[in-house]
Amino acid sequence: MRLGSLRYLIKEGFRNIWQNRFMAIASVGVLVSCLLLTGGAYMVFVNIDHMFDWVYGQNVVVAFAQPDATEEQTTALFAKLEALPNVESVDFISKEESLEKYKDSIPEATYEDMQGENNPMPDSFVVTFDDLTQFDDTVAQIQQIPEVEDVSYNADIASTLTNVRHIILVVGGWIIVMLLLVSLFIIANTIKLTVYNRRLEISIMKSVGATNAFVRIPFIIEGMVLGLVSAGVAYGILYFIYTKLSEMFHFGAMIRGLADFGEVWWIVLVGFLAIGILTGVTGSAISMRKYLKEEGGTAGVL
Repeated sequence: MRLGSLRYLIKEGFRNIWQNRFMAIASVGVLVSCLLLTGGAYMVFVNIDHMFDWVYGQNVVVAFAQPDATEEQTTALFAKLEALPNVESVDFISKEESLEKYKDSIPEATYEDMQGENNPMPDSFVVTFDDLTQFDDTVAQIQQIPEVEDVSYNADIASTLTNVRHIILVVGGWIIVMLLLVSLFIIANTIKLTVYNRRLEISIMKSVGATNAFVRIPFIIEGMVLGLVSAGVAYGILYFIYTKLSEMFHFGAMIRGLADFGEVWWIVLVGFLAIGILTGVTGSAISMRKYLKEEGGTAGVL
């Protein structure tokens, strides 16, 4: 195809949008709505996953050192715990710090008697895991370390959190897929109305010898432009709404469970552009199939 022809077809694509601007606005409105629903579902999915990552961090394991452990043994135990593959972080709590937590709940005289060598508290290590699905295996590895006297944990909480997270991820994924299919269906039918209103023009072009590609390209360009515009508008609206909601709910304990839009902005933008362009192009292609017959002519149109 010559450059001049390509320029003409691109110009025709934009001309089609202008001449049918009301249908174009309707198409953009429908696709923007579908993209907002899809993007909103994705942001909910991201925030739930982000929240569970934070909750996972609260479900920790406490490893207690041997009561008679020396400073060198305690240091070695800290290094061994950090070296475990599924360990995200290790925080050391000395016996003095542990006793200090009970200062207000025991008599002052008893507290004074428990100072120094009479301190019954062991040195302990608060261990946070990366992946709770490996909870039991990692606990078993900690228990096998010779310097560890005992391990305190709650396996039921870990198991429950893992199951709930898995269910939410699966359900969220299916919701996004369903919304994508709905978006494609709606935009295809919306563009089909545009093509139907111009069926006489298409038939005349076919009657004078225009090829299928020559007739189709302006509509493909039109669908691509509508997809790009819809993606840009939907991204701007989603960013504005999400930013405002983040500011409104900036306070409260759950703030640590909210994801920063800056962490996923490129995923949302690329996703919107890809969905918008593919949906617009695919919708145009599907909608035109009925009118691109080799015979051409105006039969059944007039």
